[in-house]
Amino acid sequence: MTRPIEEPNQTDLIAGYILGDLSPDEAICLDEVLAETPDLQEEVGAFAEAFSSLPYDLPLLEPSKRLKDKIISAANHSIADNSPAALHANVVPISAPHRRRWSWKQWMPTGIAAAAIAVLGWNQIQLSQQFQQAAALQKQLQATKTELERVRNELQANQGTIALLSQPTTQMYPLIGITSPNNGRISTARILANAGSVNVTLVAHDLPTLANNQIYRLWAVATPTTAPMYCGQFRQDNAGVAKWVAPNAACTKKPAKLLVTLDAPSDPVTSAGPLVMKSSI
Repeated sequence: MTRPIEEPNQTDLIAGYILGDLSPDEAICLDEVLAETPDLQEEVGAFAEAFSSLPYDLPLLEPSKRLKDKIISAANHSIADNSPAALHANVVPISAPHRRRWSWKQWMPTGIAAAAIAVLGWNQIQLSQQFQQAAALQKQLQATKTELERVRNELQANQGTIALLSQPTTQMYPLIGITSPNNGRISTARILANAGSVNVTLVAHDLPTLANNQIYRLWAVATPTTAPMYCGQFRQDNAGVAKWVAPNAACTKKPAKLLVTLDAPSDPVTSAGPLVMKSSI
């Protein structure tokens, strides 16, 4: 059985049924069509099965300019043919012996193809967005792994310092920078040593890295009236840690003040260079 084109579009009904987005009124209309044409149910089932097997990962192909022009031209002609003036001019009297009718079978393949293209395009967009999100997460994960590896290496390198801090006999002397470096942050440091020991550990933050012709030197002032005593020289590593052996055990016997100066390695140890840090005790 065929239906005139003026009645509800069977192609939209069939495509809507396959895609699962029919309104209640459209579902009723489709039921009427299926009731009038029982054989249609088997064909609808075949089309639904074929549509469900369509691949969703096919790449989107850009049509050629010639094909685009043909599609646009056909669409313009279709709009012109369906204008009120064109429809009025094409009216055929009811008594005409050869009234033209259209079958839903003629329009169904085109409707299904259009629906399939729309679904494929939407899935292509979703896949592209998911790929971008996965790439961003992968980059973030790699950055996190790099940071964890850095922290792990730093902890391993500072095992001795951590063990020294855990000893109850360890004395800690805080120091603070005299001037701000280029980054605008004041340098700070901690001197760690057991009282009377010659083993000295320094843990610094924001202390500028030195050139090859420069060195830091530590000086201890036993009492407010005594001259500074040379207590060794150092350069901190990338973690800000430096370890050395003091030339005199008196350097760690609870001095009244500790000083850090900037010197040249060849400078005499009888005089100190510019002051860089001093103890805050």
